[in-house]
Amino acid sequence: MNVLTLDLENCYGIQKMQQNIDFSKNNIAVIYAPNGTMKSSFAKTFEAIRDRKTVEEKVYGCKSKYSITDEGAVAISPETIMVINPFDENAYENQGTLMANELLRRQYIQIYKNIDQSREAMFGKIKALLKYSSRSSFDAESSMLNDWEYTKKDLFLCLKDIEAKLHDSELQCALKEEELDYNTLFNSKVYSMVTSGKTSELIEEYEKKYSELLEKSLYMQKGVIDHNNYANISESLGNNGFFGAKNEIRLVAKDGSTSVMLRTQDELNELIKKEKEQVLNTKELKDLFDKINKAISKNKDTQAFNAYLQQHPDIVSEYRNIDKFKKKVWIKAFGIYQTELHGLLEDYDKAQNDLKQLRDKAKSETTDWNRALALFKKRFFVPFSIEPANQEDVILNLDMPSFKYIFDDNRGSKEISKEDLLDVLSMGEKRAYYILNLIFQILVAQKEEREKLIILDDISESFDYKNKHAIIEYISDISEYTNTQGEKVFKVILLTHNFDFYRTVASRITKRGNSYIAYNDNGKINFEKGQYIGNLFGHYKNEIEKNGKDNIVVASIPFVRNLIEYTEGTSNPDYLRLTSLLHYKPDTITIELWEIEKIFNQYWCKSSNVNFAKNRETDHIYDIIITEADAILPVEKLEIENKLILSMAIRLKSDEYMIQKISNEVANGTSIINSIYQKGNQSAFLYKEYKNSINDEAMEILEEVVMLAPENIHLNSFMFEPILDMSLLHLYDLYQKVKNLLV
Repeated sequence: MNVLTLDLENCYGIQKMQQNIDFSKNNIAVIYAPNGTMKSSFAKTFEAIRDRKTVEEKVYGCKSKYSITDEGAVAISPETIMVINPFDENAYENQGTLMANELLRRQYIQIYKNIDQSREAMFGKIKALLKYSSRSSFDAESSMLNDWEYTKKDLFLCLKDIEAKLHDSELQCALKEEELDYNTLFNSKVYSMVTSGKTSELIEEYEKKYSELLEKSLYMQKGVIDHNNYANISESLGNNGFFGAKNEIRLVAKDGSTSVMLRTQDELNELIKKEKEQVLNTKELKDLFDKINKAISKNKDTQAFNAYLQQHPDIVSEYRNIDKFKKKVWIKAFGIYQTELHGLLEDYDKAQNDLKQLRDKAKSETTDWNRALALFKKRFFVPFSIEPANQEDVILNLDMPSFKYIFDDNRGSKEISKEDLLDVLSMGEKRAYYILNLIFQILVAQKEEREKLIILDDISESFDYKNKHAIIEYISDISEYTNTQGEKVFKVILLTHNFDFYRTVASRITKRGNSYIAYNDNGKINFEKGQYIGNLFGHYKNEIEKNGKDNIVVASIPFVRNLIEYTEGTSNPDYLRLTSLLHYKPDTITIELWEIEKIFNQYWCKSSNVNFAKNRETDHIYDIIITEADAILPVEKLEIENKLILSMAIRLKSDEYMIQKISNEVANGTSIINSIYQKGNQSAFLYKEYKNSINDEAMEILEEVVMLAPENIHLNSFMFEPILDMSLLHLYDLYQKVKNLLV
């Protein structure tokens, strides 16, 4: 592939893009794009194609269209696409999932994702069944594990245990589906009351008497079959159409003295009711129940529990063993969602087989992983190293891979635990994993011996400064890699919003031909080729020497002011003179062009002695600034000089407006303004005074000025990102608003 042709429409955040990227002379292209322009959407589009998923526009529901082809109009194949996303601290919390090739890693993650989705859906239903809202902090899964005495890592062992006991006669619960109120039954106050003190003694006595009376029942027997079992049997037979099919049940008294034939579910329920009432309505049991009721009702925290017992006196005996009763309630709940439970466990067992197959495939990659570690140690600087502690199962184990961490400093090398390293270098470790993952993916791709298109999204954000140059050199080496036929197989597209990284890559690797700045022009993403790679102010200086263009002279004022600040200090008279062209002061409108020429020659154009003021020495530079700002057209372009000029004009006009208003409308306004003139950061003080003393409808515009203008005028460190990221149309519109304030 020598040329990549992109035609995208409504692809995530990209409304429209029609661009060609030429790889015929260079296998790397770098694209600088302000945040929110296109980077993430560009990467997502390629990810979707790679994964054979539908490319979407998710906000407005617009239909997505795309065509990504080579110079022969052949569509790019999903198998040829690699996408490396930006470093995300949270994404690598489960770092073991990184240690595999991209395909295995995605399969591995998808298996766990499917299981987690089924698990979360089931426990969501269980939570609702137990009378908790979706917003409640109640964790059904953790509560179940606690009640069944399992740890989190043994979740599926616990679920299998529950499934095996769904029909255990010892764990049946007479409560109906709508009666399962876990908090009322088992909150901490209830648990404490029924397991200690007087209430506990009364419940023990109640349960003993209940057991005695149960033995006198013809058809119920403690530990074998009681009203709980009968109720579940009745419900199951009714739900499965047993009686509807004209079937009958013959119950035989436990002493064999009599029997009864039941032909309907109603007859069975009536018998259960009579047998239960014979036990619960005896005077001895009623007296004990009243005592328990009185003991419970004394505590306001258990009033809901007391009311519940009034409706369900048959469960009092269950509190003799509250922990067992909890299990009965869980059995009842999972019995209602038995299909979901069984399906989840089936999926889990299948997943274990799938994971074993993935693990077996991954074992063959151990050598590649060791190569990645060696390459990482050779190229990148971090004060620690990472080594696999288990050579046979370093990738995709059922547990996370085991590593050794060796920390190095001037005191020597020492193996430390992962936890200790996290305390010292948590971000450093995660960034290291990111680098290792990139190296590993490339090594695996090299073995395929086929052409690959690699999309690297904001990779510069994954490294500290000293490693940025190392990664640039590594990417350069990737682009030069050849297969056994001598063909270069990797085409690389670097996406970044770091302008320093863009300029470094452009100057070292891609040059002007494959260096682009992306910008949004009314919904269409355009690329400008090769801008601002070299020394911007060297270019401005040459332009002033050759042509003396007013727009370049004006745009250079902030830079020359910074030069004087760094070399002479902020008390220098020429520094203060140029400051009066960035903030409106008493002398702003009096400064003449010859003064600017003199300052430029003294501090910047020393060897050339520019003469842009010739024949117009007494022209006022303020008027030139405003004239140049007024001449800028509302067309989205990248020219930094136009953005600088608009920013300066916005600042000057807004300062002028606030000074006029404060002087004319605020008591002692002139004195206040004179005081502000003496301070640094004049615009901020003007804005604060205006807000406190006037605060009219102009505040919205002035607030926008304060937020935008400082970033665009002060070129400290000579970083251009704030200017490049700002829309020229946005600045143009703001300038019109500020001008209108002075009308």
